[in-house]
Amino acid sequence: MSDILEGPTASWLQCYTSNCMGESEVDQIISALKNDGLVLGHNGTLRWRDLPDKPSVLHQPEKVNQQSIGQEDGYEEEPLYVTASELLGSADHFDGSLRLINFASPPAPKRSEAAMADIVVDMKFKCNDKPEDISDVTIEDNHVSLWYFSRSHSAKSRGLDLLDVRAVVRALSALIFSTVEDLGYDSDIRRIVEKDQETQKDQIRYVYHVGDRFFKTLRCRDEYDHLHIVGRATRVWEVVEVAGFDDTSALPNAQLMVLRDVWLEHGSSTEREIQHMIFERCDELGRDFPAPNDDRLHDVDDALREVLRQRLKDGSYRELFLTIEHDHRGALSKPLATGFTPVPDGFFDLLYIYREVKRAGSGPRQVSTPRTSDPPVSPIFPVQQASAAREYKPRQHNFIVYREVCSALHELEDLHDVVQALLDALLALQILFMISWIHRDLSTGNILFYRGRGKLGDLEYAKEFNLSVGRRSSDPKTGTYIFMAFELHAGVRVYQDASYSEDIDAIDQLEAPTPASLAIRHNFQHDVESIFWILTWLVFTHIPGQNCVNAAAAMFHSGSPEFVTSRLNFLTNHVVCHSWLATLRPDLPPILRKGLLAMRVILHKRYINRGNSIGDISSYSPIYGRIRERLEAITASVPQGAVCLVRPPPPQVGVRSGYAPYTETLSNKMDAPEDHMLAPHKAASLKRARGSSDADTVSEQSRAGKRSARG
Repeated sequence: MSDILEGPTASWLQCYTSNCMGESEVDQIISALKNDGLVLGHNGTLRWRDLPDKPSVLHQPEKVNQQSIGQEDGYEEEPLYVTASELLGSADHFDGSLRLINFASPPAPKRSEAAMADIVVDMKFKCNDKPEDISDVTIEDNHVSLWYFSRSHSAKSRGLDLLDVRAVVRALSALIFSTVEDLGYDSDIRRIVEKDQETQKDQIRYVYHVGDRFFKTLRCRDEYDHLHIVGRATRVWEVVEVAGFDDTSALPNAQLMVLRDVWLEHGSSTEREIQHMIFERCDELGRDFPAPNDDRLHDVDDALREVLRQRLKDGSYRELFLTIEHDHRGALSKPLATGFTPVPDGFFDLLYIYREVKRAGSGPRQVSTPRTSDPPVSPIFPVQQASAAREYKPRQHNFIVYREVCSALHELEDLHDVVQALLDALLALQILFMISWIHRDLSTGNILFYRGRGKLGDLEYAKEFNLSVGRRSSDPKTGTYIFMAFELHAGVRVYQDASYSEDIDAIDQLEAPTPASLAIRHNFQHDVESIFWILTWLVFTHIPGQNCVNAAAAMFHSGSPEFVTSRLNFLTNHVVCHSWLATLRPDLPPILRKGLLAMRVILHKRYINRGNSIGDISSYSPIYGRIRERLEAITASVPQGAVCLVRPPPPQVGVRSGYAPYTETLSNKMDAPEDHMLAPHKAASLKRARGSSDADTVSEQSRAGKRSARG
């Protein structure tokens, strides 16, 4: 389903601007343009003085001068202006723009007409129809389109004629006289420029208004990718509390904290609200801990049962989760305009890469985002779940401030620390299981390491496990693809019923499966399986000096047509799993291979033994203890310093930017195999400067293959 919608210009203006221009105001503007000689009128007909006919008629190919760019099918001038973001490699070419009158940007980057953050609306002119060139206002010959970009959807107007003076005046005046909030700026965020104390150079920072408090960004810890527009987008900053927008000095004794900036569906619970519900349920369970024969404690040994009981009783389970200091619901994206319907996907294939080229990192006006879309699935495993009609719900800006400044798993230098964090995350998952909740979004970016222990973060998509209510969302949003359980991204179950009768007379009596019986619902084991994939990914990609490039590419390059079958084989075929683990560095402790092999067996057997009884709670309870034993065996045999991991360097901060710039070109970004599927905070390990490693080899092989294919 396309995220791009198209509809009437009048509806676009009514919905996506402040819509404060009436007919009398339009008449006054046209009258002023007439007085200036820019608009001519004759017998009630208005026309532009300098544009009596369509541009394609005025600019014939034979009129092109030597400095212009010639096209076989027409004429196109070089854009008049160029802007560059503070992010390296990000630029936009345009022919006209609407800019802020008051702004807080440093001088424009070299070769730029203005700072990108201060350009509210840019405009592009083309004599030919070239849909890959997309801007806020596009003029293709005499056809004018207005564009709206947001986290929930993007909307393109139709039916506006450049030669229609009144229509053009109405559209431009609606944009000019709209509030900055209606044009996409967030009043809860202010962009400032400060001198960096170390470099004494200008640096961009942001001040967030979070409820009744203010926080200033110091360093970007987590940046989202820029290949997609629609969906959830997350930035994570180190922040310090300040007095306000106008006094940005740190408050006395202010502690370094972390702010998470994310867009969620309007009406959905915030992470703080979800955490509060979870903690309430945990406290209730601590006061009335279940008996040993409870299904949730089936086959759980005495030691682990006592750990769970004590954690819930004394409230120490809270140490397994992040401490939320403050949060705030911010601005809303616009609702869907009346009369807008989806545009076929093919026409706008390149739209999703547009916004990074245009305004990446330009401050409050955030318009790009990663999302977990549905990439191609191997035809061997067709997705069996019917997608519901897409709901274009408004999204709301959410700010969450955490007390702990943690490290993500992919930032750690020691395998021992990684496994310890996974052990603590597994205990947090088991506590969620005890209250019948699932996390649904496990990744290396939300299992965190703090002062020697692990913490589980990002509860925004956690929910109660209840088969009698709910459905799989048609708006993909949960999970990092390469860490998701196989069943979730393949759309089929690991377990396949083979108990059919061979009697030919009974064959036609088999009931056809219903959509409900084929649906894959996120369950408790899916969260545990993510732990397995996270550890496998880190072992295959973060330990230097290995010869496992093919295995790593097969399992963690989700664009590969072998991705689904490779992961199924690794999960369910002991021979395949053993052979790929044999490609790891031979001097690694043997327990590492044995532990991953054992976890594979545990997961596979549980799927088979459970069959179709996914509502059987007792079938999940043993898995936590079984996986825990294997992780504990690894920590016991892999002490601190035994297996070092490759850690990404600190973010390379630009001269005037408060966040890490991207040095890759857009072409290189599209060629990269998996580093951008993870989103930059999950891909940093694949982009860092380091010695030769498997991730680099995968990337270089992918690029070399594509260069060869292009000739």
